Amino acid sequence: MRAYDAGRWLLLAALWSTQYLFLRVSVPVLGAESVTAARALLSAAVLVPWVIYVARQRISPLEHWRDHLAIGLLNNVLPFACFSYAALKLPASYLAIMSGLVSLSAAVIAAPVLGERLGVARIAGFVLGIAGVALIVNLGPVEVNADVLLGVAAGMAGAGLWGWAGVMIKQRYRQLPPMALAAGSLAYAAVLLAPLLLRVPPPSAWTLEAAVALLGLSFLCTALAYLPFFSLVRDIGPSRTLTVGLTIPALGVLWGWLFLDEVVTWTMLAGAALVLVAVALVLRR
Repeated sequence: MRAYDAGRWLLLAALWSTQYLFLRVSVPVLGAESVTAARALLSAAVLVPWVIYVARQRISPLEHWRDHLAIGLLNNVLPFACFSYAALKLPASYLAIMSGLVSLSAAVIAAPVLGERLGVARIAGFVLGIAGVALIVNLGPVEVNADVLLGVAAGMAGAGLWGWAGVMIKQRYRQLPPMALAAGSLAYAAVLLAPLLLRVPPPSAWTLEAAVALLGLSFLCTALAYLPFFSLVRDIGPSRTLTVGLTIPALGVLWGWLFLDEVVTWTMLAGAALVLVAVALVLRR
């Protein structure tokens, strides 16, 4: 990997590892629907002008509406909603560990779609990753109940959707420059999610921490993070790009413990280790 690619990869890992911290702070105060919609709207408000006036790229919202709509749904609307809902039920550390499934999903889906080899190691790694999440859920510090299981299902679905989106971005970048695809798909997502803004609570219910977390989630973890993400998928492929999943579980657990006083147990660390081993197996060349 070139130094330029490595630098973008590290930036992406740093930005994405904080999103679960921001979700846990903003969602309980502002609501899952509000955060999902505001995240898309605020990040699009930054990224679209940047792509048009700074990067000088044409988004072509009508000509390439199918590309923007497909990526907008898979990479923004559905996973944003899944992880916002999961943040109501689960600690940030749980969400970060489940993000390791993004890499697993991308690698498994890329095999039939992009013609990449699907060997025994990838299949075993995928099963091992699911086992790691199951270990954390069953033996972690959070009591298992119906709400927790729904949150886990939502988080795993969101991770799978992000993996699928990475593969689809690789398929479609030839039609559009990567940043134009990022901006256009995010704009479509903002339009689709706009009705949810009606669920935004009155200003009297806001807190400064929640507002700052929402801004961080939108501007740093989404708008800024899409710059390295979409260009890396083009340059090194979705599977290698999403190896950022190797760092996010560990960093996410660290941020949750450091800033939210979340409990970290040996069982959680063991589950996280299983997920990391799984990702390494799946992404092994």
